[in-house]
Amino acid sequence: MKAKIAVTTNKNGDKIAEHAGHGVYFKIYEVDEQEGLTGSKLIKVEKEHTLHNLLHNPNTNPQEHEVLQCQILLTGGIGMGAIQRLAQMGVRAYIIEENNPDKAIEQLINGTLKAVDPTTYQHTHHHHHEHGDGHDCNGHHHH
Repeated sequence: MKAKIAVTTNKNGDKIAEHAGHGVYFKIYEVDEQEGLTGSKLIKVEKEHTLHNLLHNPNTNPQEHEVLQCQILLTGGIGMGAIQRLAQMGVRAYIIEENNPDKAIEQLINGTLKAVDPTTYQHTHHHHHEHGDGHDCNGHHHH
């Protein structure tokens, strides 16, 4: 199985961004079940192609959006509505505590990545995250 994974990042691609909705930088990773990580690249999307705009503007063509061609989106923060909309488009979004994109992918591959339960994550701008409430991604989806 090959998978494409998008991670919201800063402009250098070395730190995971807190808000998926308004970010324009994404690191796209290609992962192969046998070989592990097979490639990655940093992309910048147009302002009108932020996930926020895509999800609120049905006139944009999601097929053209590289992030929507990924199976998984990893981010530091995203609202429940966006998670549900992305799921309808075939993208599973996870809020994670790891803030290094490369490490997060490594953990995802070896099954140790901790995701935050989005129902306990409050979408506020104060960022009172309760750490230690980590959930294991593995328990949530079965291939």
